[in-house]
Amino acid sequence: MNSRERILNAAIPVFARKGRHGAHMEEIASLAHINKAMIYYIFHNKDDLYLEVLKFVFTEASISIAGSTLTDINSDMGYEDILSNFISSQISFFSENRNYTKIIVDSMSSGAEEIPLAIKFFKNLHGENDPTSLLKEIIEKGKAAGSIRSIDTDQLIISIIGMVIVYFFSQSIIQALDIEVVDEMKFLEERRTSIIDLVLNSIMTERRSAANPGPAARRNSGNKKQTKKN
Repeated sequence: MNSRERILNAAIPVFARKGRHGAHMEEIASLAHINKAMIYYIFHNKDDLYLEVLKFVFTEASISIAGSTLTDINSDMGYEDILSNFISSQISFFSENRNYTKIIVDSMSSGAEEIPLAIKFFKNLHGENDPTSLLKEIIEKGKAAGSIRSIDTDQLIISIIGMVIVYFFSQSIIQALDIEVVDEMKFLEERRTSIIDLVLNSIMTERRSAANPGPAARRNSGNKKQTKKN
C-alpha cells in the first residue's frame, strides 16, 4: 500500500467520525503512520483530501450498486425483480458501509459544492457503471414494454433514492417520529420490504401475487447479511 492509499484509508474513519470541519490532519497522519508533511505534499490541504475521499466513497458506492444491477439487466430477469434488487443493493451498501454513509451525510451538510465534482469524476472514469443512469434505463425500458406505468422517470428516481437513504442520512427523524428501533437488522429488512412493496405497487402495470414473490424477493429474504458498522 503506497502513501496515498494509507492516507485515504486513515482519513475515511476520521472524516466519518468527526466530519469535514472537525477532522484534524494530525490525527489522520497518526492513524496512517505517516508524517503530516507527506499529507500536505500529496493532497496540499484538508479540502483537497476531503474531495479525494468523497471521490473514493462515491466510486465505491456506485460500483457496488451498479455491479449487481448490470448483471440483472443482462439476464432474463423481469423489471419487477430488477427494481427490487436495485433497492436492496442500495440498502445493503449503506447499512454495511457506515463510514461511507456518514461521509456522504457530512458532505451534504458541509461540502455540498464538492459532491458534483466527485460525481463527475466517477462518471468520467466509470460512466457505464452509473447506478442512476442504469435505473433510468430500467424504468424507460419497462415503460416501453408496458410493464411500468407512464410516469415521470426523474421523479420516480428521486423518490426511490430518497426513501432508501432517509433512514441512514437522518436517523434523528426516526426518533422525532417516536419510532423505536430495537433490532436494526429486523428493522432494515422490514424497511426494504416496505419500500419495494410501495414502489412496485405504485408503478407496475401488473404485480405477481404475494404467494409467488419471484426469485429476487426469495433470494433477498434468504440472504440477510450481518450489518457491518465501519
